[in-house]
Amino acid sequence: MTLDDEQLRSLAEDAVEHIEPPAGEQRMEDDRLIATFGSAPDPQMNVVSRLRLGSSDIGAAVDEVRAWYRRLGRDACTWEVTTASTPGDLHERLLALGMRPDAEPHMLALACTEKPASDTPGVSVEAVRTDDQLALASSIFREDDGFDPPEDWLRATPRWLARVDGEVVATADITEMDTAVFLGGAVTVPRARGRGAYRALVAARWDEAVRLGKPVLVTQSEPMSQPILTRLGFRVVGEIHVLVDEFGP
Repeated sequence: MTLDDEQLRSLAEDAVEHIEPPAGEQRMEDDRLIATFGSAPDPQMNVVSRLRLGSSDIGAAVDEVRAWYRRLGRDACTWEVTTASTPGDLHERLLALGMRPDAEPHMLALACTEKPASDTPGVSVEAVRTDDQLALASSIFREDDGFDPPEDWLRATPRWLARVDGEVVATADITEMDTAVFLGGAVTVPRARGRGAYRALVAARWDEAVRLGKPVLVTQSEPMSQPILTRLGFRVVGEIHVLVDEFGP
């Protein structure tokens, strides 16, 4: 199946719309937006996306989302404003309602429809299948930025580890979509960056997409990974502006 740019943009920008909710995941979803309840309080894990609001509906929608998260014990979330979000001035309107730009406020929606170029000598990649491998993946997040990922979150999607000289230094996951595979963020410990682990994880996930019969990769990329992905053959299909909404209990 050949996907046009509009289809690729939708898959990358509004990924949650194309992903079957995991068992037990709570969502607030209608034709205006999709809000997901994450397994941890971190705003990055409680996300409001696929925003199609009317000009007169914005304040009411924000109040409704905040009330929904509060009932579930959350006091902050992130909003993802894309090129397809409406109205056209939604980003400015949300800022006026008290939201602020995220620490990484601008992401690119990227897509790759051909085998990504990759040369990763000395790097091996393995699928996570055991508790010991899962513990290694968790340790990578803690070493990278101190994040202690919930175990159910780590288990929710297929995950890989990358080793350099036999040492586990990076991890990444995928989420299967209806016509593509979404790449979750790859994490490499700082001391091992620039040695090919990230590229090897992209290649392994492309192979998995091919095995699934869906040879299309899409992702939402922060600035650090954008140059690598574009060199591997990804191209820009959209943009995402991320806002943090801290509204208290």
